Amino acid sequence: MTLALSDGHLSNGEKRLLVKMSHALKLEEEQPKLVYDSVVTGDLLEEGDFLSLEETRRVYEQVLEAFLLHTDRSEEELVLVAYLRHVFKIDDAEHRAIARVMDRQLEMAVHRTVAEDMRMRLDDSIERIGAIFDEFRIQK
Repeated sequence: MTLALSDGHLSNGEKRLLVKMSHALKLEEEQPKLVYDSVVTGDLLEEGDFLSLEETRRVYEQVLEAFLLHTDRSEEELVLVAYLRHVFKIDDAEHRAIARVMDRQLEMAVHRTVAEDMRMRLDDSIERIGAIFDEFRIQK
């Protein structure tokens, strides 16, 4: 949330990603508002529940899917996805594996032309997210 608000506002795409993340994390209805308010006021929140490896991968996959399908893939949205990948410690090989799973699911769910468009978006996004992810690792 702090990263999304760094420019002072949330774009529609950033809102979509944050909503998807809150659903994927199975947050209670009032929790996203509490997080938003704490970022705006600078207050600290109590630590949340620990996420298992499987949960982090599921959340990341759902947010990545929302990024590909429901945003214009702006730089701000890309940074959010790359940062989530960084926080969840998803390396290049695992990121590619997640993309392959998404590709197989896509093949079964949509028309061939839509699948081809999504593959191009996915391939482009993997490279762009990887570049930003590498910057996070360097700054660490």
